[in-house]
Amino acid sequence: MPAESYGLISLLPALVAIGLTLATRQVLLSLFAGIWLGATILVGYNPVSGAARALEFVVSNVTATWNMKLLLFTFLVGAMLGMIFLSGGMSALATRIADRIRTRRQAELGTGVLGMLIFVDSYASTMITGSVMRPITDQFDISREKLAYILDSTTSPTASVAVVSTWLGFEVGLIRDQFESLGIEADPFVMFLQSIPFRFYSLLAMALVFVVILADWNFGPMQAAERRAEHTGEVLRDDADPLIETREQDIVTPDHVDPRWWYFAAPIVALVAMTGFSLLYTGGLTWGALAGPLTDGNLSAASTVIVDAISNASTADAILWASFSGAATILAILVGHARTGLEPVSDAIFEGFKMVMFPVAVLSLAWSIGAVSQEMGVGPFVVGIAEGIITPAVLPAIVFVSAAVISFSIGTSWGTMGILFPVAVPLAHSLGAPLPSAIGAILTGSLFGDHCSPISDTTVLSSMFAASDHVDHVNTQIPYALLAGAIATLLFLASGFGVPALPALLVGFAGLVGGAYLLSEHFDVGRFTVYDTDADLGVSED
Repeated sequence: MPAESYGLISLLPALVAIGLTLATRQVLLSLFAGIWLGATILVGYNPVSGAARALEFVVSNVTATWNMKLLLFTFLVGAMLGMIFLSGGMSALATRIADRIRTRRQAELGTGVLGMLIFVDSYASTMITGSVMRPITDQFDISREKLAYILDSTTSPTASVAVVSTWLGFEVGLIRDQFESLGIEADPFVMFLQSIPFRFYSLLAMALVFVVILADWNFGPMQAAERRAEHTGEVLRDDADPLIETREQDIVTPDHVDPRWWYFAAPIVALVAMTGFSLLYTGGLTWGALAGPLTDGNLSAASTVIVDAISNASTADAILWASFSGAATILAILVGHARTGLEPVSDAIFEGFKMVMFPVAVLSLAWSIGAVSQEMGVGPFVVGIAEGIITPAVLPAIVFVSAAVISFSIGTSWGTMGILFPVAVPLAHSLGAPLPSAIGAILTGSLFGDHCSPISDTTVLSSMFAASDHVDHVNTQIPYALLAGAIATLLFLASGFGVPALPALLVGFAGLVGGAYLLSEHFDVGRFTVYDTDADLGVSED
C-alpha cells in the first residue's frame, strides 16, 4: 500500500507512543507500543506479523550507519564521563566555577551561556554543559527540569544557526541540492545566512531562556518544579526516574589522585577541537586549496573554501572521532599522569556504559517509531493538506506549522528537513514566495516540533545529561516551546505579507516578554501538572 494512502492514520503510531508515555511514564514500553501499532497497520493489521515487522524496524534503524555512529558516540561519551568521574576532574572544575557563582540566577545564566558558547555541535554542547553545570545547579536547588529546559533551548537552536557547526553542512547541503535541481543561480551559503533572521522560533526560544532566568518568570509545570526545588531542596520529584543515573557515587577517586580541574577540561577541549578538525578533514579541505587564498590575502575566498568543506563534511564521523579523542585523552591522563592503574579505569568505563544504556534504548526506539511514521507517509500527508491551502502570503506560516507537526511525529528535525525541502522550496520558487523565509520556516519549524516531542533525540539527550525524568522534561518544556512557537507563527504570517524580518523579530521579542509575564502570573500550576501544589509544599502565596 503506498505511503500516501494511510492519510490521518499515519499520525497514530507517534500519537499513541507519545500519549502512552505521558500517561504511564513508561517510555520504552510506550515507544514500542507505537512501533508495533504502526508495523501492524503496515502488514495488513496482523498483530503477530506486526510484532515481527516491529523488530525489523528496530534492527534496521539501530544498524543504520548514521544511527550506529551516534550510538557509539554516546557510549564513548559515557566512557569518557566515567573516567572523568574517576579522575575527580568534574568535581574540581565544579568547585572552581561554584566559587564564582553566588546565586541561582548566576547558575542558570552560566548554564545558558555555556550552552550557547559550545556551538560547534548540539550533542557535544548538551553533554558538556549538562555534565559541568549539573552539580552547580544542584547546589543552588535548581530543578533538573529547569536544567534540561535550558540545555534543550540553547544547544540545538544555537548550533542550527551557527556558521561553524555540524548542522551547517547538512543545512547548506539541502539548500544546494534544491538550487541545483531548480536551476537557481545563487550561493547556498549566502541563502543560509539570509535565512537566519527568519529562524523565528530558534531565536525566540533562545531569548525566552534568558527572559525567564533574568525575570524569574516560571510558568506551568515548571513553576511547581522550581518551587519544589527551591523550598525543599529536591531537584527531582520523589518518584522521578532520571533518564541517566548519575553514578559519581559508584566511581571513587583513588586516595593518591589529586583531582585537577584540567582533568575535565583537557578531554573536553580535545573533543571540541577534534570536532572542528574532523568537519574540515571529512569535508575534503586540503592545505593546497586553502594556501592560495591565504597567500593572496583573500580572506573571503579562504572562508568560502572552509565553508565548502564543512558543507561536505560527514557529521557522523566528526562526532564519533571527537568522542573517541576525548575518551583517549582522559585515558592517557589517568594512566600517565594520575597513575590510577588500568583496573579502576576499566571499572569506570563500565560504569560510564551503564549510565548511557537507558538513553541508548530510548534513542533506538525513537528512531524506529520515526521510521514507521515515515513509511506510513506522515510527511506527504501533512504536506498534502498544506498544499491545498497555500498562497504566497501564508506559505511561510504553513511550512513552519507543517515542519513542526512532522518533526513532532517522527522525532527528528533533520529528518523533517529532508522531507520538506524537496517539496517546500520548489513550491515557494514556483509561487514567487521569498526563499529566505520559506527556508527559514523549514529549518526552525523542524526544531519547534523537535522540542515538543518526547521521541526526539535532542530532547532525550537533554534529559540524559540533565539527569532529569524524561517525561517531566517534556511536560515542563512544552509550555515554553508553545509560547515561542505561537509567536513565531504570527511572525511568519507577518513576513508573508511583507513585514521585514528584523522589525518582526523586535515585535516578537516584545510579545515574548509580555507572554512570559502573563503566563507566570496566571498559568495555574495545579491545573496542568502532576507536581506538588503550593499547599503540599507548604509554600505561602505571599
